[in-house]
Amino acid sequence: MTKETAANDLYAVLVSQNELLDTMLATQKNIRTAVTGKVWTDLESFLYKMNELSEDFAELESTRGNLCRTLCSSAETDAVPDMYQVVCLISGNLRTPVLDLFHQVRRKLAESKIENDALNDYIRITKDFLQGVFDSVIPQRRNTVYSRSGTVVKPVPESLVLNTIL
Repeated sequence: MTKETAANDLYAVLVSQNELLDTMLATQKNIRTAVTGKVWTDLESFLYKMNELSEDFAELESTRGNLCRTLCSSAETDAVPDMYQVVCLISGNLRTPVLDLFHQVRRKLAESKIENDALNDYIRITKDFLQGVFDSVIPQRRNTVYSRSGTVVKPVPESLVLNTIL
């Protein structure tokens, strides 16, 4: 594979990653909406879709790494070269578009991480709140329970049945 072909393929992979990240960000927003709205069937389908998108992104990332190694004439077992080293080896007319796309992909990855962290914080805070409610409402064993390593284990209800009228 020539370096020019590898550079064009790298550009195509970055375009695909950029488009895939747009879809992933939209799916993450749908997941957040399903969690906050407690629409569990939608959540399950969105999580399945996100898993498929993540697998597709991992394949594209592997391809991008191989193309970067090809452009830098590195062995497949070597670490993926820094993108700025790779861009220096690309011809002038494709250098700026590749670098711009790489920056867009990095920005969207950061945005995705922030969205994921926000959702994880929401879930953790909600879980802690509910655990606090259960601890104060549901009578638990008052004796201390220890783990195999000797640390105190906080008793957690094994199951709970709520009778509600909607």
